[in-house]
Amino acid sequence: MISKIYATLLTVLQAPKREFDDFFDEAGYILAYRMALFLTTVLGILGLILVIDYGVKYSVLSFIGFFVVFFSFLHIRKTGKYKTFTLYFNLFGAIMCLITLFGIEGQPHLIDGLWMIINILFTFMSVGKNWGVFIALIHGISLSSFYFFTFNTQIPMIHDLTNDQLFGVSINVFFCFMIVFYLSYQNIKTNQFAQNNLKEAREKLQTQFDTINKQNEEKTMMLKEIHHRVKNNLQVITSLLRLQSRELENEEAISKFQETTNRVIAMSMIHEKMYQSEELSKINIEEYFKSLSNDLLSSYQVAFPIEIKIYCSIETLGMRPIVPLALIFNELLSNSLKYAFCGNNTAKIDIKLQKMEQGIFVLTYEDNGTWKVPTRKDSFGMELIDALTEQLEGSMSFSDKPVTKYIFEFPNLDS
Repeated sequence: MISKIYATLLTVLQAPKREFDDFFDEAGYILAYRMALFLTTVLGILGLILVIDYGVKYSVLSFIGFFVVFFSFLHIRKTGKYKTFTLYFNLFGAIMCLITLFGIEGQPHLIDGLWMIINILFTFMSVGKNWGVFIALIHGISLSSFYFFTFNTQIPMIHDLTNDQLFGVSINVFFCFMIVFYLSYQNIKTNQFAQNNLKEAREKLQTQFDTINKQNEEKTMMLKEIHHRVKNNLQVITSLLRLQSRELENEEAISKFQETTNRVIAMSMIHEKMYQSEELSKINIEEYFKSLSNDLLSSYQVAFPIEIKIYCSIETLGMRPIVPLALIFNELLSNSLKYAFCGNNTAKIDIKLQKMEQGIFVLTYEDNGTWKVPTRKDSFGMELIDALTEQLEGSMSFSDKPVTKYIFEFPNLDS
Protein backbone atom coordinates (compact mmCIF):
# COMPACT_ATOMS: atom_id res chain seq x y z
CA MET A 1 0.00 0.00 0.00
CA ILE A 2 2.75 2.42 1.00
CA SER A 3 4.74 1.54 -2.12
CA LYS A 4 1.70 2.24 -4.33
CA ILE A 5 1.17 5.62 -2.64
CA TYR A 6 4.86 6.41 -3.08
CA ALA A 7 4.75 5.38 -6.75
CA THR A 8 1.64 7.52 -7.33
CA LEU A 9 3.32 10.47 -5.60
CA LEU A 10 6.39 10.11 -7.83
CA THR A 11 4.17 9.95 -10.92
CA VAL A 12 2.44 13.19 -9.93
CA LEU A 13 5.72 14.94 -9.09
CA GLN A 14 7.30 14.06 -12.45
CA ALA A 15 6.15 16.05 -15.48
CA PRO A 16 4.98 13.68 -18.26
CA LYS A 17 7.38 13.37 -21.17
CA ARG A 18 6.52 15.65 -24.09
CA GLU A 19 8.14 16.36 -27.44
CA PHE A 20 9.46 19.92 -27.84
CA ASP A 21 11.43 21.50 -30.66
CA ASP A 22 13.46 23.57 -28.22
CA PHE A 23 15.23 22.41 -25.04
CA PHE A 24 14.47 25.67 -23.25
CA ASP A 25 10.81 25.33 -24.21
CA GLU A 26 10.88 21.91 -22.55
CA ALA A 27 12.55 23.45 -19.49
CA GLY A 28 9.78 26.07 -19.34
CA TYR A 29 7.18 23.31 -19.44
CA ILE A 30 8.84 21.46 -16.54
CA LEU A 31 9.17 24.70 -14.53
CA ALA A 32 5.50 25.60 -15.10
CA TYR A 33 4.40 22.06 -14.15
CA ARG A 34 6.40 21.93 -10.93
CA MET A 35 5.50 25.48 -9.96
CA ALA A 36 1.78 24.86 -10.53
CA LEU A 37 1.96 21.73 -8.36
CA PHE A 38 3.87 23.57 -5.63
CA LEU A 39 1.51 26.58 -5.65
CA THR A 40 -1.49 24.24 -5.51
CA THR A 41 -0.07 22.70 -2.36
CA VAL A 42 0.95 26.02 -0.78
CA LEU A 43 -2.32 27.83 -1.50
CA GLY A 44 -4.31 24.85 -0.23
CA ILE A 45 -2.37 24.78 3.06
CA LEU A 46 -2.53 28.57 3.38
CA GLY A 47 -6.29 28.53 2.80
CA LEU A 48 -6.79 25.93 5.54
CA ILE A 49 -4.67 27.95 8.01
CA LEU A 50 -6.65 31.11 7.26
CA VAL A 51 -9.96 29.25 7.71
CA ILE A 52 -8.84 27.95 11.10
CA ASP A 53 -7.44 31.27 12.33
CA TYR A 54 -9.69 33.90 10.71
CA GLY A 55 -12.69 32.12 9.25
CA VAL A 56 -13.93 31.50 5.73
CA LYS A 57 -14.13 35.20 4.84
CA TYR A 58 -10.36 35.73 4.87
CA SER A 59 -9.55 32.46 3.07
CA VAL A 60 -11.75 32.97 -0.02
CA LEU A 61 -9.01 34.46 -2.19
CA SER A 62 -6.57 31.70 -1.21
CA PHE A 63 -9.06 28.99 -2.19
CA ILE A 64 -9.92 30.77 -5.46
CA GLY A 65 -6.18 30.84 -6.26
CA PHE A 66 -5.93 27.19 -5.23
CA PHE A 67 -8.63 26.06 -7.68
CA VAL A 68 -7.27 28.21 -10.54
CA VAL A 69 -3.75 26.83 -10.11
CA PHE A 70 -5.05 23.28 -9.60
CA PHE A 71 -7.01 23.28 -12.87
CA SER A 72 -4.03 24.88 -14.64
CA PHE A 73 -1.86 22.07 -13.29
CA LEU A 74 -4.30 19.43 -14.56
CA HIS A 75 -4.41 21.06 -18.02
CA ILE A 76 -0.60 21.29 -18.25
CA ARG A 77 -0.27 17.65 -17.17
CA LYS A 78 -2.84 16.48 -19.71
CA THR A 79 -1.85 18.54 -22.77
CA GLY A 80 1.69 19.82 -22.17
CA LYS A 81 0.54 23.28 -23.36
CA TYR A 82 1.80 25.44 -20.57
CA LYS A 83 2.36 28.93 -21.98
CA THR A 84 -1.25 30.03 -22.44
CA PHE A 85 -2.46 28.72 -19.08
CA THR A 86 0.62 30.02 -17.28
CA LEU A 87 -0.04 33.45 -18.77
CA TYR A 88 -3.69 33.29 -17.69
CA PHE A 89 -2.57 32.29 -14.21
CA ASN A 90 -0.08 35.18 -13.99
CA LEU A 91 -2.73 37.65 -15.15
CA PHE A 92 -5.15 36.15 -12.65
CA GLY A 93 -2.50 36.50 -9.94
CA ALA A 94 -2.05 40.17 -10.82
CA ILE A 95 -5.83 40.74 -10.60
CA MET A 96 -6.02 38.90 -7.26
CA CYS A 97 -3.21 41.05 -5.87
CA LEU A 98 -5.04 44.21 -6.97
CA ILE A 99 -8.32 42.99 -5.44
CA THR A 100 -6.57 42.16 -2.19
CA LEU A 101 -4.72 45.49 -2.14
CA PHE A 102 -7.60 47.82 -2.98
CA GLY A 103 -10.64 45.66 -2.09
CA ILE A 104 -9.92 44.59 1.46
CA GLU A 105 -10.12 47.65 3.71
CA GLY A 106 -9.33 48.00 7.36
CA GLN A 107 -6.46 45.53 7.17
CA PRO A 108 -2.70 46.19 7.02
CA HIS A 109 -1.15 45.16 3.70
CA LEU A 110 2.34 44.12 4.73
CA ILE A 111 2.91 41.10 2.52
CA ASP A 112 1.08 42.08 -0.71
CA GLY A 113 4.36 43.24 -2.20
CA LEU A 114 5.90 39.79 -1.66
CA TRP A 115 3.07 38.08 -3.57
CA MET A 116 3.51 40.63 -6.34
CA ILE A 117 7.25 39.87 -6.52
CA ILE A 118 6.45 36.15 -6.79
CA ASN A 119 4.00 36.85 -9.62
CA ILE A 120 6.55 39.01 -11.45
CA LEU A 121 9.33 36.40 -11.12
CA PHE A 122 7.09 33.57 -12.26
CA THR A 123 5.92 35.60 -15.27
CA PHE A 124 9.49 36.37 -16.36
CA MET A 125 10.63 32.75 -15.91
CA SER A 126 7.66 31.01 -17.52
CA VAL A 127 6.11 33.37 -20.10
CA GLY A 128 8.98 35.65 -21.07
CA LYS A 129 10.38 39.14 -20.95
CA ASN A 130 7.54 41.11 -22.56
CA TRP A 131 4.79 39.80 -20.29
CA GLY A 132 7.15 40.00 -17.32
CA VAL A 133 7.70 43.71 -17.93
CA PHE A 134 3.93 44.21 -18.33
CA ILE A 135 3.11 42.46 -15.02
CA ALA A 136 5.95 44.30 -13.26
CA LEU A 137 4.57 47.68 -14.43
CA ILE A 138 1.06 46.79 -13.19
CA HIS A 139 2.31 45.76 -9.77
CA GLY A 140 4.78 48.63 -9.48
CA ILE A 141 2.21 51.28 -10.34
CA SER A 142 -0.54 49.76 -8.17
CA LEU A 143 1.64 49.26 -5.06
CA SER A 144 3.24 52.72 -5.39
CA SER A 145 -0.19 54.33 -5.76
CA PHE A 146 -1.57 52.39 -2.77
CA TYR A 147 1.19 53.46 -0.42
CA PHE A 148 1.14 57.04 -1.71
CA PHE A 149 -2.55 57.47 -0.86
CA THR A 150 -2.93 55.16 2.17
CA PHE A 151 0.45 55.10 3.91
CA ASN A 152 -0.69 57.31 6.82
CA THR A 153 -3.67 55.03 7.51
CA GLN A 154 -1.56 51.86 7.22
CA ILE A 155 0.91 52.90 9.97
CA PRO A 156 -1.64 52.80 12.85
CA MET A 157 -3.02 49.43 11.67
CA ILE A 158 0.47 47.94 11.53
CA HIS A 159 1.19 49.34 15.00
CA ASP A 160 -1.99 47.80 16.46
CA LEU A 161 -1.58 44.28 15.00
CA THR A 162 -2.87 41.52 17.31
CA ASN A 163 -0.96 38.33 17.98
CA ASP A 164 -3.27 36.40 15.66
CA GLN A 165 -2.68 38.93 12.88
CA LEU A 166 1.08 38.78 13.45
CA PHE A 167 0.87 35.00 13.21
CA GLY A 168 -1.03 35.28 9.93
CA VAL A 169 1.51 37.75 8.54
CA SER A 170 4.38 35.50 9.63
CA ILE A 171 2.80 32.47 7.95
CA ASN A 172 2.30 34.47 4.74
CA VAL A 173 5.88 35.72 4.79
CA PHE A 174 7.15 32.18 5.38
CA PHE A 175 5.15 30.79 2.46
CA CYS A 176 6.20 33.68 0.20
CA PHE A 177 9.86 33.06 0.85
CA MET A 178 9.38 29.32 0.37
CA ILE A 179 7.76 30.03 -3.01
CA VAL A 180 10.56 32.40 -4.03
CA PHE A 181 13.14 29.84 -2.97
CA TYR A 182 11.38 26.99 -4.80
CA LEU A 183 10.78 29.08 -7.92
CA SER A 184 14.44 30.20 -8.08
CA TYR A 185 15.70 26.68 -7.39
CA GLN A 186 13.50 25.11 -10.06
CA ASN A 187 14.43 27.84 -12.56
CA ILE A 188 18.14 27.11 -12.06
CA LYS A 189 17.53 23.35 -12.19
CA THR A 190 15.41 23.41 -15.35
CA ASN A 191 17.86 25.77 -17.08
CA GLN A 192 20.70 23.39 -16.23
CA PHE A 193 18.54 20.58 -17.62
CA ALA A 194 18.11 22.52 -20.87
CA GLN A 195 21.83 23.38 -21.03
CA ASN A 196 22.83 19.75 -20.48
CA ASN A 197 20.42 18.53 -23.16
CA LEU A 198 21.67 21.22 -25.53
CA LYS A 199 25.27 20.22 -24.82
CA GLU A 200 24.47 16.54 -25.45
CA ALA A 201 22.66 17.44 -28.69
CA ARG A 202 25.63 19.54 -29.86
CA GLU A 203 28.08 16.75 -29.04
CA LYS A 204 25.88 14.28 -30.90
CA LEU A 205 25.63 16.62 -33.90
CA GLN A 206 29.40 17.20 -33.81
CA THR A 207 29.99 13.44 -33.80
CA GLN A 208 27.59 13.00 -36.72
CA PHE A 209 29.23 15.92 -38.53
CA ASP A 210 32.71 14.45 -38.02
CA THR A 211 31.49 11.07 -39.29
CA ILE A 212 29.79 12.59 -42.34
CA ASN A 213 32.79 14.83 -43.00
CA LYS A 214 35.10 11.82 -42.88
CA GLN A 215 32.82 9.88 -45.21
CA ASN A 216 32.70 12.86 -47.59
CA GLU A 217 36.48 13.08 -47.59
CA GLU A 218 36.73 9.37 -48.37
CA LYS A 219 34.13 9.71 -51.15
CA THR A 220 35.94 12.76 -52.51
CA MET A 221 39.21 10.88 -52.65
CA MET A 222 37.46 7.94 -54.29
CA LEU A 223 35.77 10.18 -56.88
CA LYS A 224 39.06 11.90 -57.65
CA GLU A 225 40.68 8.53 -58.11
CA ILE A 226 37.82 7.41 -60.39
CA HIS A 227 38.08 10.56 -62.54
CA HIS A 228 41.86 10.15 -62.65
CA ARG A 229 41.61 6.51 -63.75
CA VAL A 230 38.94 7.26 -66.34
CA LYS A 231 41.12 10.04 -67.72
CA ASN A 232 44.09 7.67 -67.87
CA ASN A 233 42.01 5.00 -69.59
CA LEU A 234 40.79 7.48 -72.17
CA GLN A 235 44.36 8.60 -72.76
CA VAL A 236 45.30 4.96 -73.37
CA ILE A 237 42.48 4.74 -75.92
CA THR A 238 43.76 7.97 -77.51
CA SER A 239 47.27 6.52 -77.77
CA LEU A 240 45.94 3.30 -79.29
CA LEU A 241 43.95 5.25 -81.89
CA ARG A 242 47.00 7.30 -82.81
CA LEU A 243 49.17 4.19 -83.09
CA GLN A 244 46.54 2.47 -85.20
CA SER A 245 46.22 5.50 -87.50
CA ARG A 246 49.93 5.30 -88.35
CA GLU A 247 49.31 2.04 -90.19
CA LEU A 248 46.75 3.72 -92.43
CA GLU A 249 47.56 5.21 -95.79
CA ASN A 250 44.11 6.47 -96.79
CA GLU A 251 43.90 10.20 -95.96
CA GLU A 252 40.18 10.05 -95.31
CA ALA A 253 40.58 7.15 -92.88
CA ILE A 254 43.42 8.98 -91.09
CA SER A 255 41.18 12.05 -90.80
CA LYS A 256 38.36 9.96 -89.31
CA PHE A 257 40.76 8.49 -86.78
CA GLN A 258 41.92 11.98 -85.84
CA GLU A 259 38.34 13.16 -85.38
CA THR A 260 37.57 10.20 -83.13
CA THR A 261 40.77 10.81 -81.19
CA ASN A 262 39.79 14.44 -80.62
CA ARG A 263 36.37 13.36 -79.33
CA VAL A 264 38.00 11.01 -76.85
CA ILE A 265 40.41 13.78 -75.79
CA ALA A 266 37.46 16.11 -75.22
CA MET A 267 35.94 13.60 -72.80
CA SER A 268 39.30 12.86 -71.21
CA MET A 269 39.81 16.54 -70.45
CA ILE A 270 36.45 16.64 -68.67
CA HIS A 271 37.61 14.02 -66.19
CA GLU A 272 40.95 15.78 -65.84
CA LYS A 273 39.20 19.05 -64.97
CA MET A 274 36.85 17.21 -62.61
CA TYR A 275 39.52 15.75 -60.35
CA GLN A 276 41.44 19.06 -60.43
CA SER A 277 38.34 21.00 -59.41
CA GLU A 278 37.42 21.78 -55.79
CA GLU A 279 33.84 20.73 -56.63
CA LEU A 280 34.07 17.28 -58.13
CA SER A 281 30.58 17.54 -59.61
CA LYS A 282 31.29 20.76 -61.55
CA ILE A 283 33.99 22.31 -63.71
CA ASN A 284 34.76 25.82 -64.89
CA ILE A 285 33.17 25.82 -68.33
CA GLU A 286 35.06 28.77 -69.82
CA GLU A 287 38.41 27.40 -68.67
CA TYR A 288 37.50 24.00 -70.13
CA PHE A 289 36.52 25.46 -73.52
CA LYS A 290 39.81 27.37 -73.68
CA SER A 291 41.85 24.26 -72.85
CA LEU A 292 39.96 22.24 -75.46
CA SER A 293 40.49 24.99 -78.07
CA ASN A 294 44.25 25.01 -77.46
CA ASP A 295 44.38 21.23 -77.70
CA LEU A 296 42.47 21.22 -81.00
CA LEU A 297 44.68 23.99 -82.43
CA SER A 298 47.71 21.88 -81.55
CA SER A 299 46.10 18.72 -82.94
CA TYR A 300 45.27 20.22 -86.36
CA GLN A 301 48.58 22.14 -86.54
CA VAL A 302 47.00 25.25 -88.02
CA ALA A 303 49.70 27.21 -89.86
CA PHE A 304 48.14 30.64 -89.46
CA PRO A 305 46.89 32.58 -86.44
CA ILE A 306 43.26 32.18 -85.44
CA GLU A 307 41.71 34.49 -82.89
CA ILE A 308 39.36 32.51 -80.67
CA LYS A 309 37.19 34.47 -78.27
CA ILE A 310 35.28 32.54 -75.61
CA TYR A 311 32.82 34.16 -73.24
CA CYS A 312 30.66 32.37 -70.65
CA SER A 313 28.28 34.24 -68.38
CA ILE A 314 28.11 31.20 -66.12
CA GLU A 315 31.08 29.91 -64.19
CA THR A 316 30.49 26.19 -63.74
CA LEU A 317 28.42 23.33 -65.13
CA GLY A 318 27.73 19.85 -63.80
CA MET A 319 28.64 16.48 -65.25
CA ARG A 320 25.27 15.81 -66.91
CA PRO A 321 25.34 18.59 -69.53
CA ILE A 322 29.09 19.06 -69.90
CA VAL A 323 29.85 15.88 -71.89
CA PRO A 324 27.35 16.44 -74.73
CA LEU A 325 28.10 20.18 -74.69
CA ALA A 326 31.84 19.49 -74.93
CA LEU A 327 31.33 17.12 -77.89
CA ILE A 328 29.18 19.73 -79.68
CA PHE A 329 31.93 22.30 -79.08
CA ASN A 330 34.54 19.84 -80.34
CA GLU A 331 32.62 19.12 -83.56
CA LEU A 332 32.03 22.80 -84.36
CA LEU A 333 35.60 23.90 -83.68
CA SER A 334 37.09 20.90 -85.51
CA ASN A 335 34.97 21.66 -88.58
CA SER A 336 36.07 25.32 -88.53
CA LEU A 337 39.76 24.42 -88.20
CA LYS A 338 39.55 21.86 -91.02
CA TYR A 339 37.33 23.57 -93.55
CA ALA A 340 36.62 27.25 -92.79
CA PHE A 341 39.95 29.04 -93.24
CA CYS A 342 42.32 29.08 -96.19
CA GLY A 343 45.24 31.04 -94.81
CA ASN A 344 42.89 33.85 -93.82
CA ASN A 345 44.90 36.53 -91.99
CA THR A 346 41.87 37.66 -90.02
CA ALA A 347 40.53 34.28 -88.96
CA LYS A 348 38.15 34.68 -86.02
CA ILE A 349 35.97 32.35 -84.01
CA ASP A 350 33.53 33.64 -81.37
CA ILE A 351 31.88 31.37 -78.83
CA LYS A 352 29.39 32.56 -76.23
CA LEU A 353 27.48 30.61 -73.59
CA GLN A 354 24.92 32.73 -71.77
CA LYS A 355 22.11 32.12 -69.33
CA MET A 356 19.00 33.99 -70.38
CA GLU A 357 15.63 34.53 -68.73
CA GLN A 358 13.57 31.58 -67.46
CA GLY A 359 16.66 29.39 -67.20
CA ILE A 360 17.33 29.15 -70.97
CA PHE A 361 20.99 28.72 -71.96
CA VAL A 362 22.11 30.00 -75.36
CA LEU A 363 25.31 28.75 -77.02
CA THR A 364 26.37 30.90 -79.98
CA TYR A 365 29.17 29.74 -82.27
CA GLU A 366 30.34 31.71 -85.33
CA ASP A 367 33.39 31.99 -87.54
CA ASN A 368 34.24 34.40 -90.36
CA GLY A 369 35.80 31.80 -92.65
CA THR A 370 34.92 30.81 -96.18
CA TRP A 371 34.22 27.12 -96.08
CA LYS A 372 36.04 24.96 -98.61
CA VAL A 373 33.38 22.27 -98.28
CA PRO A 374 29.75 23.19 -97.61
CA THR A 375 28.27 21.83 -94.41
CA ARG A 376 26.40 18.60 -95.10
CA LYS A 377 23.39 17.96 -92.89
CA ASP A 378 23.78 14.20 -93.33
CA SER A 379 27.44 14.14 -92.29
CA PHE A 380 28.39 12.18 -89.18
CA GLY A 381 29.49 15.36 -87.39
CA MET A 382 26.15 17.10 -87.97
CA GLU A 383 24.19 13.99 -87.05
CA LEU A 384 26.22 13.79 -83.85
CA ILE A 385 25.50 17.46 -83.08
CA ASP A 386 21.78 16.92 -83.70
CA ALA A 387 21.75 13.86 -81.42
CA LEU A 388 23.64 15.66 -78.64
CA THR A 389 21.35 18.70 -78.93
CA GLU A 390 18.32 16.43 -78.63
CA GLN A 391 19.92 14.71 -75.63
CA LEU A 392 20.08 18.09 -73.89
CA GLU A 393 16.45 18.77 -74.94
CA GLY A 394 17.63 21.77 -76.95
CA SER A 395 17.19 23.25 -80.40
CA MET A 396 19.63 24.49 -83.05
CA SER A 397 19.48 27.07 -85.82
CA PHE A 398 22.10 27.60 -88.53
CA SER A 399 22.99 30.37 -90.97
CA ASP A 400 25.99 30.86 -93.29
CA LYS A 401 25.52 34.51 -94.29
CA PRO A 402 27.27 36.85 -93.71
CA VAL A 403 29.20 34.49 -91.37
CA THR A 404 28.77 30.87 -90.41
CA LYS A 405 26.69 30.90 -87.25
CA TYR A 406 25.15 28.25 -85.01
CA ILE A 407 22.72 29.12 -82.21
CA PHE A 408 21.73 26.49 -79.67
CA GLU A 409 19.09 26.89 -76.98
CA PHE A 410 19.10 24.54 -73.99
CA PRO A 411 16.69 24.54 -71.04
CA ASN A 412 18.09 24.07 -67.53
CA LEU A 413 21.71 23.11 -68.18
CA ASP A 414 22.48 23.73 -64.50
CA SER A 415 19.81 21.35 -63.14
